[in-house]
Amino acid sequence: MLVALVPLLGAAGSLVAQSRWAAVDPNSDATSPVAWGASQDEARQRASEACKRVSATCANGPAATDAMGDVFAIVCCRMPRVGCAAAAAATKRKALRAVERMFDSAGYSHCALRHYMSAASGERQ
Repeated sequence: MLVALVPLLGAAGSLVAQSRWAAVDPNSDATSPVAWGASQDEARQRASEACKRVSATCANGPAATDAMGDVFAIVCCRMPRVGCAAAAAATKRKALRAVERMFDSAGYSHCALRHYMSAASGERQ
C-alpha cells in the first residue's frame, strides 16, 4: 500500500512545482493589474493585454518575476516626458531602487512611487 502512495505523492508534488510567473505593465493612470502565466512570455503578454483593457497609457514593457514572494514597485516620472515603469524584487526597498536606477540611467526626473503590488495576489500593498 505504501508503494502505491509514493508515485501519487510524486505526481502531486510535480504539479505544485510548476512554474508560475507574474507580470505588470504599468500605466500613468496607476490602474494596471498583475497578470500571471506559465512562462515569462505568457505573463508579460497577459499583463500587456490587461493594461490595454484599462488604459491607453501602457508602458509596453512589463516587469516580470517567477518569485511569488516578490513585490512590484510602480513608479512614474514627469521629465523629460511622462513615463512609468515597474520592477520586482524580494522587498519593497529593492524593487523601488531597481526602478529608480532604471529611470536615473535613462535621464528621467520628477519621479514618484505610485504603489507596490504583490506578485502572488496582485493586491496593492
